[in-house]
Amino acid sequence: MEILIVEDEKRIAESLKKNFISEGHHALIAENGEEALKKVDSIEFDIVLLDWRLPKLPGIEVCKRIRETGNQVPIILLTAMSELNNKIEAFSYGADDYITKPFSFEEVFARVNAVVRRVKTSRNEILFGDYTLNILTRSLIIGKEEIKLSDKEFELLRYFLLHKGEIIGKEKLSDEVWKLPFSPSSNLVEVTVKNLRKKLDAYSEHNFIRTLYGEGYIFIND
Repeated sequence: MEILIVEDEKRIAESLKKNFISEGHHALIAENGEEALKKVDSIEFDIVLLDWRLPKLPGIEVCKRIRETGNQVPIILLTAMSELNNKIEAFSYGADDYITKPFSFEEVFARVNAVVRRVKTSRNEILFGDYTLNILTRSLIIGKEEIKLSDKEFELLRYFLLHKGEIIGKEKLSDEVWKLPFSPSSNLVEVTVKNLRKKLDAYSEHNFIRTLYGEGYIFIND
């Protein structure tokens, strides 16, 4: 893993770096918030360990700015503050986890592995019902069986999964999935929805894609 340690206490930063290197990982140190933002902007990290109280720019602001750029690198905040409202604030700004000082390296290492594993899984796979949609392989799996999807069926299913619970009209599907203006004379959307629904229904009794006549479709997972 490529790890960024953002910590102004040199003893803590160097200790973390040494331990991560001994575990076979590569670690860099940033001593303040501004330096951290520059490193995140230029290097692709697997995770950022971010101290809350930093010179020049507090860690919570660094977290906020990273997320505002669209960067979804996993972030774990390190802080001596243990109040519930601090944790809530951290998560509201996009932190993936929160570790209270003092801590052991064993705890940090375990939490880092857990967060990286969870984030990688959530980015590469979308789970619904008994199905797994793998974004990298563009495959739909149930149990040990792969269900064959056309390119548009895959794109349509991914779009539905990213907008679960929303009512989505045919015009929006045509624009977002096919990248084409909607034509009332075309049944392209209806046919693809019908084919996708048929494939899902063949392996599950749950009616995931529901038609709201006059409005469009809604994907219900629960």
